Amino acid sequence: MRLWQQWHDLICGKGEDCLPDPASDRLNVAIRQEEFEALRLTLGLRLGVCAIVAVILTVEMGWPLAFNYYGYLGAFAFSAYLQMLLRKPDLDQPWMHWLFPFIDMALLTGAIVLPNPFDPTPLPPPMQLGFDTILYVALFVVLSALGQSARTVLLTTLAAIVCWTAGTLYILMQPGVSLSLNLDNIIGMPVPDRIAYILDPWSVRLGEFLPRLILIGMIGILLAVAVMRSRHLIARQVESERARRNLSRHFSPHIAQQIEQMDDAIGQVKSLNAAVLFADLVGFTQIADDHTPEQTVTILREVHQRLGRAVHENGGTLDKYLGDGIMASFGTPQAGQRDASSALLAARAMLREMDHLNRQRALLRQVPLHLAVGVHFGPLTLGNIGDESRVEFALIGETVNVAHRLEQMTRSLNAQLCLSQAFIDKLVDETRGDLGAVRDMVTLKPQPIRGLRDRMVLWILPRQPLGSEADAPKATPTIH
Repeated sequence: MRLWQQWHDLICGKGEDCLPDPASDRLNVAIRQEEFEALRLTLGLRLGVCAIVAVILTVEMGWPLAFNYYGYLGAFAFSAYLQMLLRKPDLDQPWMHWLFPFIDMALLTGAIVLPNPFDPTPLPPPMQLGFDTILYVALFVVLSALGQSARTVLLTTLAAIVCWTAGTLYILMQPGVSLSLNLDNIIGMPVPDRIAYILDPWSVRLGEFLPRLILIGMIGILLAVAVMRSRHLIARQVESERARRNLSRHFSPHIAQQIEQMDDAIGQVKSLNAAVLFADLVGFTQIADDHTPEQTVTILREVHQRLGRAVHENGGTLDKYLGDGIMASFGTPQAGQRDASSALLAARAMLREMDHLNRQRALLRQVPLHLAVGVHFGPLTLGNIGDESRVEFALIGETVNVAHRLEQMTRSLNAQLCLSQAFIDKLVDETRGDLGAVRDMVTLKPQPIRGLRDRMVLWILPRQPLGSEADAPKATPTIH
């Protein structure tokens, strides 16, 4: 038993059937459920095969010779039904994996080697061990692979070898049956002696018995390895999906996908033109002082959820959370045809989300939250920064700094949204000159931007007092 367990662990992995991560409970449950579904499939296949074989035996053997095999066919079908009843995921026990393969193989061997009581002139017993009968044993070993369990395949193979050996010994015990130990090459025999040796109906030839057992063993081992590989691939796929979900919790899906495809930790630097958006809560420091830490975190989670949804629904990349705000980009890591339009739609969606949230907070007599959004379009450099042990995907360039400055300038400009002229130029290019999307915004004369030498024309959406008619939600201008 110890030797078998070591062999099983070597092939299938310690403690579990070919699972690279035995601690993955959800994966174990899913695989056990699939094994049970395979039992249901096997039951259907057995019923179909038994019905076909019954018809063939009735036609070929006639009545009453075929009647002897109806009982075996019924037992095969009942064995599959019993397994489906007993080997449910919550009832399955290790001993069942041992018992049922031996029951099936014992039934199959008995059907082959035991005499037919309805046959008045039976053939010599060794003729029951013809090569075609061993194919039924091989078929059962192949069917065991449907359960996607290497352990079941190996146990079925072991049961086949043991039961076929027992059946052969039973044949040898019959009167008049002899055992031929001639393992030499019979090619050197005279042709008449060779024919007589091969066609002797009362001889069990060791030279045929051993290769058949070896063939069954090889089929079983190869199938077990194939199932093991399949299980490992499934487990790797599950782990890959879990890793992708975990990456998506820390990175935008676009960035997570790019990180997965990287061959080295640092990756290559990339330059492109994209829109950068900064959104931040105005006066949140005072709000945090007036609330408990738990209440503050709850507010931040609600705001981040709404802002993140606006970014993702408009095809943007949520680059990072910045305390009470976010940084997002549109056109990264791959530039698109409507990056500026998508950024403006996301900014409008954020303002709409804050309007909805503030109306809910007003019903609870909570202070309103003001959002400030700044967007700029221009050249960016994308790449990982850090070292081999820890990296961070970053957007670098003047475009990022300008977008951040525009978001900060909304305070002095009494605006909730501030767009640069470069962004508007890109928007005009995408919409073929249609400025309907910004018809409710105000154009300011060139303004100084901290860190820039030249002034910049800005477009702002003025902030309205909360509770006023002007602050009521309006339909978002259409972007064509």
